Amino acid sequence: MRDNVTFVHPAPFVGVSADDESVLSVAGARWFADILARVRGLAVQPELCQEDWGVVLFASRDETQFWIGLSPWPELEQGWLAHLHHGSFSWLQRLRRSGQAELERLAIDLHATLSADPAVSSITWYREREMRRADPSGAPTPSE
Repeated sequence: MRDNVTFVHPAPFVGVSADDESVLSVAGARWFADILARVRGLAVQPELCQEDWGVVLFASRDETQFWIGLSPWPELEQGWLAHLHHGSFSWLQRLRRSGQAELERLAIDLHATLSADPAVSSITWYREREMRRADPSGAPTPSE
């Protein structure tokens, strides 16, 4: 399953500070929280978390916890990278088939939400190991 997605969206990049304009700030990721809120059944926590590489959004659905990272994707003009993960302390969720199925369902539903947004284009999904390559090859959907 692919759990990393790149896409183009016209939201402006807002850096974390004038000293470090390469890292996305929480203020610059609110638009993505709005997109995630449109994913069927997903509850997105209003407080976003600043990291040294970008922003984390915490979400849940059907008692399953997730964290979703967002950072700029410099290979595309107005490009973004989102990556989906099990909740930080959800060890059993990662091991259970039902937890894996929920992560896959989240990817499929996020894809549907991104595809339905007229402001989003160039959606490409990747496996985590593909993202470590110099020239990753992706797919148009998370399950392909």
